[in-house]
Amino acid sequence: MRYAFTFSFLAICSAAAAADGMAFFENKVRPLLVKHCYECHSQEAGKRKGGLLLDRKEGWQIGGDAGPAIIPGEPAGSLLMHSVNYEDEKLQMPPKSRLSPEEVRVFEQWIAMGAPDPRNAALGEVVKKKTIDFTAARQGWAFRPLPKTELPAVKQKDWPRKELDTFILAELEAKNLTPAADADPRTLMRRLSYDLTGLPPAASDLAAAPDLPAYAEKLLNSPQFGEKWGRQWLDLARYADSNGGDRNYTYYQAWRYRNYVIDAFNRDQSYYQFIREQIAGDLMPAGNLEQRRRQMIASTFLSLGPKMLTDRDKEKLHLDTADEQIDTIGRAFLGLTIGCARCHDHKFDPFSQQDYYALAGFFRSTEVVMGTRNGCVNVASWVEQALPQPEPAMSELAAKVARLELVMRLKVEREFMAKVGGKMSLKKLPLAGVICDEADAELIGDWKQSSISANRFGDFYIHDDRKHKGEKQAVFRGSLPETGVYEVRLAYPAKTNCDKHVPITVEAFDGVHEIFFDQTKKPSVGGLFEPIGRFRFEKGGRVNVIIRTAGTKDYVVVDAVQFISVRDIEREAAAFAMAEGKGKDADPVLGMQAGELSKELNKTIAELKDADLAMAPRDARDAGDIHLRIRGEVNQLGPKVPRHFPSVLHDGPPPKIAPGSSGRLQLAEWMTSAENALLDRVIVNRLWAQLFGRGIVGTVDNFGVQGEKPTHPALLDHLAAKFRASGGSIKTLIREMVLSRTYQLAAEAKSQRTVADPENRLLGRRSYRRLTAEEIRDSLLFIAGDLNLEQAAATALTYGEDLDKPMKFDKEFRRSIYLPVARNNLAPELEIFDAANPEMVAGDRPLTTVPTQALYLLNSTFLQKQAATLAQQAYAKPEPVAWLHQTILGRAPGAHATKRANEFIAQSGGDREQALADLAHVLLASTEFLFLD
Repeated sequence: MRYAFTFSFLAICSAAAAADGMAFFENKVRPLLVKHCYECHSQEAGKRKGGLLLDRKEGWQIGGDAGPAIIPGEPAGSLLMHSVNYEDEKLQMPPKSRLSPEEVRVFEQWIAMGAPDPRNAALGEVVKKKTIDFTAARQGWAFRPLPKTELPAVKQKDWPRKELDTFILAELEAKNLTPAADADPRTLMRRLSYDLTGLPPAASDLAAAPDLPAYAEKLLNSPQFGEKWGRQWLDLARYADSNGGDRNYTYYQAWRYRNYVIDAFNRDQSYYQFIREQIAGDLMPAGNLEQRRRQMIASTFLSLGPKMLTDRDKEKLHLDTADEQIDTIGRAFLGLTIGCARCHDHKFDPFSQQDYYALAGFFRSTEVVMGTRNGCVNVASWVEQALPQPEPAMSELAAKVARLELVMRLKVEREFMAKVGGKMSLKKLPLAGVICDEADAELIGDWKQSSISANRFGDFYIHDDRKHKGEKQAVFRGSLPETGVYEVRLAYPAKTNCDKHVPITVEAFDGVHEIFFDQTKKPSVGGLFEPIGRFRFEKGGRVNVIIRTAGTKDYVVVDAVQFISVRDIEREAAAFAMAEGKGKDADPVLGMQAGELSKELNKTIAELKDADLAMAPRDARDAGDIHLRIRGEVNQLGPKVPRHFPSVLHDGPPPKIAPGSSGRLQLAEWMTSAENALLDRVIVNRLWAQLFGRGIVGTVDNFGVQGEKPTHPALLDHLAAKFRASGGSIKTLIREMVLSRTYQLAAEAKSQRTVADPENRLLGRRSYRRLTAEEIRDSLLFIAGDLNLEQAAATALTYGEDLDKPMKFDKEFRRSIYLPVARNNLAPELEIFDAANPEMVAGDRPLTTVPTQALYLLNSTFLQKQAATLAQQAYAKPEPVAWLHQTILGRAPGAHATKRANEFIAQSGGDREQALADLAHVLLASTEFLFLD
């Protein structure tokens, strides 16, 4: 009976509390919503700005673009309070006029009591925000785990040579089609040579008895294999030797990544290790110096993208850099356009905006851009790190890099420094950080200007004259170059008649802090500044210091406010010591002014451009989870999103990430785990597309809704499972493909199969393929005996600090993969034949047929030169016509072709060598040379 009474009593109390909450809403909250919010966030007004409705409970529960507007019981965590408190200058509600403190307290009390709300009207299908059904999405063909596949039954059982052939034959038989005949040995050798090495077959190989398995193995093990397939990966990695964007600075160290990729393919490195190293190689443990070097170079992948280095908003630059990395990883590794979820949930694929910012946290916690490249504070640079090597060389090089970063930081600091004058000038007082003088403050009330005290910052300081206490305040709104923890200091001329309890408010990213400060205390920093505390500020967020007079009796003085990053305090102390003649071992750059620092910066960059460095990123000092950005706007902060893996691919708990760590190591481990079958499907499809002319999924960079569905889904899963079982061996899978019956079919111009399957989706025949831009150039050098097969190093260094000017490669004889790749300035001889655009992932190069290609083939001085070189060699041969055909086309000419060629030479008017050059030119420009059967 006692328990029944207790439960009844609790129920009555609960009902009473609910009634009080509803009454509070009706009397206090609803009138404020109607007055200030319904104009832009109600169905009656026909407006739903930011995707948010506030005229019903379900509206704020579901929320808008940034998620739920209210978290019941948690005012501090609710986006509504963040907005009405004007904590972000880009997200202030109501936008026209700020709520009074009393009105703000009403919302705070309402949310604290659980946000009781009787408005139960549904949103309705027209305006209800669509949610993503991740459970259903995980069953899609691209996202589900790899199933166990069975080989399909076929009628022509003696046709397949490999398991993959069975899947192809089954689909052909289902359409009442038969495969084409096998290609002849010469065609197969030429096909294999180009597909595996990007070069024509050697004459000695064509002359030998054909043994295709042995020949394929020879090509797989040749150094040229890595150059051919490495080029394919560089297309995905948006490789370039320059930045592009707004400033096309040369990436002096990018070539190391290029050579790393080539070597990885030649060593048949596990694809999973290959991916892990590119995401987090700088963080991975290593067994020796060589492995550590390789892993650091691999992480250059994250730094290679184009960047808007002159963006004045450096937080936007950091987030844009992270966005480029997410988009590249999404397309290259996962075949998905994840970057489309930056501003809103993906319109087609199962990726939410929360998923995007969960990933963005990994990369915003990674430092790629920093400092200044040319001495201008608005032109950023990028991180470079010393590569591991024996001591003392390692320490010496690391010290040089650290000094370069110090010079960059000092230069940025000097540019950010506000006005300086009066008794203490910057030359005499080497202060660090950002300083705001009293002239920069927003003043409320009548302050009196004074210069009586010589101990001041700038020409004047101001004081309240001990009048109208409580009516005056000075508001300093700072601007900081980076997010982090800063020490805030005040400058003031300490006097005995100053007040000992000056109220100061610091509005920082980590909250609002109230402080009482004693202005009679002698300042400890240079006799002018005194610290008042350390606070976390975010670039682009609130950086406000408010000095008030309420409750004071004596003078309140306002002179200047200094914001100094805690990591610069020790360096500032060293500069002070040097200025006072005490720091004999201090670096002279600490006392340099802006002009001197610019010269030192240029000098140091030039000294290090060919040093043993890598464009390796590192974990940022402010690593951690980041806030969702409403509509993608950098300064419109939504809720903080924990770092996590994409929901459609991972149904488990979030990763455990140590404080201060980016979490990229955990991301790399998950990305290559067996749970992520999409990684296997995408790379298998890419390899297939390169060897068969089109992917099993035709849109190799898009496995989403807007992409194509697989023509042979069971085959895709079968190959992906075999690839996983092999440990990610690229060569094993390529070997399996090229030795298949399907790969070795003949090409057909017209047949029953071309009519029934014009796009060759069923792979009943071989598709014709034009040589790539690099294959054309390399072949022209190779067959003339001019190609230098040695691996190259830093080929872009000789072109200067940027790659904007046209580059000539007429004296370059190495393979095309080693030519400098300049964004916004591609080599014309490669661009004309559809070389990859290094601005973005290019898994499937466009294939164009345009008049300029024919004009190039006819008029190119390079082509004419190679033809002349071949003619000189043919001139001494007993059968020059046959030799030219065999060398250029890999076959002897027919009787009719021989007769016509000899007649042409006989009619040349005596210039036999020129006639042979013209014949060579015709063959080099022929369809047979430019296309593979």
